[in-house]
Amino acid sequence: MTAPRLGWWWVATPVLLAGMVFFALDQVRTAGYVLAAGLGLAALLRLVLPASRAGGLAVRSRAADVLTMAGLGLVLAVVTRVLDLTPQG
Repeated sequence: MTAPRLGWWWVATPVLLAGMVFFALDQVRTAGYVLAAGLGLAALLRLVLPASRAGGLAVRSRAADVLTMAGLGLVLAVVTRVLDLTPQG
């Protein structure tokens, strides 16, 4: 018996890791946009790849996966946009 393929998840992973690095470097707005882009990329990959090639991106049905990742990416981008980062004193 062979292990299941992880597929193309590794294409979106560096983008998501870069977002976490920006967050660690205190670049919150950039981190939010990069993470949102990573979720959008993952949603796009899940949309265009067949289930046999999607690997770790395929969790539920294609529609549920794409809507979940794209929706979370959109919400994160909106929250990042309206985030007030001015110091309060």
